[in-house]
Amino acid sequence: MRWKITKVFDFEAGHRVWKQNLTYGRGSEFTRRDAMPQNKCVNLHGHSYTLEVTLGSDTLSEQDMVMDFYHVKNALKDIIDKMDHSFIIDTNDPMYPELKQVAEKYGAMKIFPVDFCPTAEALAKFFYDFLTDRLNQAGLLGEVKVISVILWETRTSKAEYRPE
Repeated sequence: MRWKITKVFDFEAGHRVWKQNLTYGRGSEFTRRDAMPQNKCVNLHGHSYTLEVTLGSDTLSEQDMVMDFYHVKNALKDIIDKMDHSFIIDTNDPMYPELKQVAEKYGAMKIFPVDFCPTAEALAKFFYDFLTDRLNQAGLLGEVKVISVILWETRTSKAEYRPE
């Protein structure tokens, strides 16, 4: 892509990585074997997320832009508003039925159900798919493409999805 633009969004949300098990899997070779690792992310916890979406095009619009940042913001505004201050939970998580029930009973928990374990990697792909679909619905997908989506969970940890 000749031109690229990036828009950054911030939101707060909780989640739980219910599939986390540090005793096996890719990279477990690096874990000390003299102490049992703690699977901290299976606990309910939250993050101040930063989302970076990069769009690209080989041509500029009649206004000499890939797309106005205002429009990029509006393409994602509704989904980010729904996720902000929510608890993102996989509908396959064994805790989902009970957390859904608590949310409905007390109204003090805003849940955002997804059909995948809400890791940073999976959430980056979720945002990529969402924005690609929005561009497609608007008839812009041929002119503008989502180049990458980066989701920061913490100041030192991010996941990136790009369709290569």
